[in-house]
Amino acid sequence: MRDYINRNIRIDGRLIPYPVYTSWEYFELHDGIEDVEDFVDSNPAIEELVTQILALKQSCFLLRHTTHSCQSLSDSLFSLKLKLIKELKEKYNYNFDDVWMENLIGRI
Repeated sequence: MRDYINRNIRIDGRLIPYPVYTSWEYFELHDGIEDVEDFVDSNPAIEELVTQILALKQSCFLLRHTTHSCQSLSDSLFSLKLKLIKELKEKYNYNFDDVWMENLIGRI
């Protein structure tokens, strides 16, 4: 993992206990891929979808933890995340492990 990524998010000076992970870290930690750069070069569409899924996960979390959030926005992002996970499976036969990712985030 890259040391320069802050594992927690700050909004208006408040610490939000949500670690930020990249697709590269997902491939390394979940799939055990040692040469992530080679994998990404060979599978750019998979990397793009995983990045989008992670971004949506983080956005949903942030929306649900702000003072004036709109539940429908968060629900829509969550629905989009599920569609991308489905597309990843159907188009590229790649399973994004959402439960594993949630457990990883919860342990930190």
